[in-house]
Amino acid sequence: MAMPNYSILPVVEADLPFLAKFIHASKLRLSINRLLFEEWPNETIQMKMYTGAVTYGFKDPATESFKAVDTESNEIIGYFVLARKRPAQELPEYELGANPDQGTPEVLNPSLFAEIMTASAEIAKATENTDFLDLVYICVEPRFQRHGIGAKLIQLGFDRAREENIPFALCAEAPAHGFYVKLGFEETKRADIDLSKYAPAYSGFGVFRLTGMIWHP
Repeated sequence: MAMPNYSILPVVEADLPFLAKFIHASKLRLSINRLLFEEWPNETIQMKMYTGAVTYGFKDPATESFKAVDTESNEIIGYFVLARKRPAQELPEYELGANPDQGTPEVLNPSLFAEIMTASAEIAKATENTDFLDLVYICVEPRFQRHGIGAKLIQLGFDRAREENIPFALCAEAPAHGFYVKLGFEETKRADIDLSKYAPAYSGFGVFRLTGMIWHP
């Protein structure tokens, strides 16, 4: 494929239904989600969750949402959400498990969900007393990957971090770890979840790693 021509623009409200589908498609490729969602793939529940996530993220004044748009087709080919975090700040409503009083969201495996929340909390300790920028979402349409679009979106985070002189942090899933290392992020904490406990024996599920990473201006 030839190098795409694209523009990076702010997300507008009319984009939200498409972006929910975009996030849903990207999450389908994660092995952990096959075990987290009961009655997989349960598209109705997934779409409900991701629609809520992109909507709350768009409306939250502490976030910035951007899209990469192919200039020829006007198709959205990338999505990026950045949030400003401060010490002792409550989790925004769009983050999974933000309200522990609500318990496990419907049709999720409660044991695996609890492990994910524990892992996320451990990783968050690395930045709990710090002002920082947080990468909420980044995804690029698969056929447009490896053309620098993801790196260009991350550059927006670098620019904001430099402007405010604060770190830029994220929680990396294993497939993207090498990408972030190449861009200069360093590891803070790791958390491993043994998916074999939730899958049939010899079905190919092993350890799923979440890695806290940070970049300093």
